[in-house]
Amino acid sequence: MSTIYITEQDAMLKIQHHYLKVFHQQKQCICIRISNVSQIIIFGNIPLPREVIKTVLAHQIPVLYLTQDSEYLGRLENTSQQPAKYLIHQRRRARDVEFNRATAESIIWAKLHNQNVFLQSWTRHYTSDAIQRASNYLMLLMDNLALATSIDELRQYSEEADNVYYCAIASLLNFYNGCPQTTAKRIRRFLNLGNQLLHQYIYTLVNTVGLHPDYAILHHDADYELPLVWDFMAEFHPPIVDDLVLNFARHLPHSNGNGKSQPRTLLQRFLQHWEAKLRTFVLHPYAGEVSYRQCIDLQVREYLACLLGDVEYYRPLALKFNPARSEFADVIAPQQVPLTLVKR
Repeated sequence: MSTIYITEQDAMLKIQHHYLKVFHQQKQCICIRISNVSQIIIFGNIPLPREVIKTVLAHQIPVLYLTQDSEYLGRLENTSQQPAKYLIHQRRRARDVEFNRATAESIIWAKLHNQNVFLQSWTRHYTSDAIQRASNYLMLLMDNLALATSIDELRQYSEEADNVYYCAIASLLNFYNGCPQTTAKRIRRFLNLGNQLLHQYIYTLVNTVGLHPDYAILHHDADYELPLVWDFMAEFHPPIVDDLVLNFARHLPHSNGNGKSQPRTLLQRFLQHWEAKLRTFVLHPYAGEVSYRQCIDLQVREYLACLLGDVEYYRPLALKFNPARSEFADVIAPQQVPLTLVKR
């Protein structure tokens, strides 16, 4: 299954004989069978022909619209879809205080753990007071999670962790890139884009397994769109988004030879790095050697099993770090597959 990224503003999409075709400057760039398309992500104001809209809705292919600066615009969805398969179970569990408390603690513990592992993985050659304070505070919060008396208190622990964690991230970015103003803006853009891509990918999985994305434990639907998706993102944000953006920022050029930035080229490069990141293999504690893409799927299904009572507790994904490597210890270099500018 492939994700189609449309980054060129004059791109055209057509449906021909059960195939989705993408044309740019009157040349065909993509030809892929509709059944092999997992999602389409469009950057900018690129209209879809009626036939394409009809086809993607019929095949339940999610379409995400982002601005050229990676801000969320909206989604193309079939509003006549059947209710989520496990909606009744989610509604029942929403009243289960013990289930929600235990699951919330597991998710936040894994989030704090993975944030700390991320910081360790990037401080072999550089550290600072901000990073050391963040690491110490994250470990302290992890030890104290069991003392929290409610989910609201657990959320406070999570927010406190984010405050010190992102101060440490800023310190790392400043060291590895220097972060002049223009570069800092780019980095914020790519952090936002990473969030959007991770959110959309998890959203497709949540829909596929039959969960309703509005029934969450940690995030409120009043503050977050599709809050259950944000719950799942908590564990994966440090090893996927933060690690990817920091790696990308280390080699981020300040300008081209004319002194002008090339945002479109950078966007295409980032999308290639994003797909490579999802293909990266890690050592999952229960499933063995799998890709990050498979890890996310496993955690969504782990939550579903817990929701249905097939397992007693939700087992979060806690990564490990080996100082002998420059990144997470469970990372195995992915196969490098060339990507086009619009297709994985």
